[in-house]
Amino acid sequence: MNALFKLDLVRIVDAFESKGECLDYMADLLSSSGCLSFPDRYLAAVKGREEIMSTGIGHGIAIPHARDLTVNCLKIAVCMLKEALEFGAVDNEPVNLVFMIAVPQNSNQEYMRILRSLSEHLRQDQNRAKLLGSNSDRELFEHVQTMQDIINAATAK
Repeated sequence: MNALFKLDLVRIVDAFESKGECLDYMADLLSSSGCLSFPDRYLAAVKGREEIMSTGIGHGIAIPHARDLTVNCLKIAVCMLKEALEFGAVDNEPVNLVFMIAVPQNSNQEYMRILRSLSEHLRQDQNRAKLLGSNSDRELFEHVQTMQDIINAATAK
């Protein structure tokens, strides 16, 4: 499997004014990586999904995602927010970690396995603590990289 995480897709951000600003920023990261043919269409799909139901899964984590024809490759952008953001999460807690997944139209099974293994990994306190303890984009990227192996194992099944 190709690398889901790239250093230029992993950022520590002080704060966002709104959920929409966060989603815009992360879609821009994915777009600049060459992953999205039509970033506006992908972003509209993500925001449409958020309107139906928040992707804030609890424990300070959100995993916004969309499967769309305009996505060229499966990639995950990651933002750690120094100032937690209201995301409408299931536990009503603000989020500090946002993982935005860009999914090609034909990657349904692989994408579901990635989503499941990502959320299972992030539900564990010690795993979130490692990510939240990062002091630089590179350090955050190195912690996120360890998740690649876990996801690879889950998608190989």
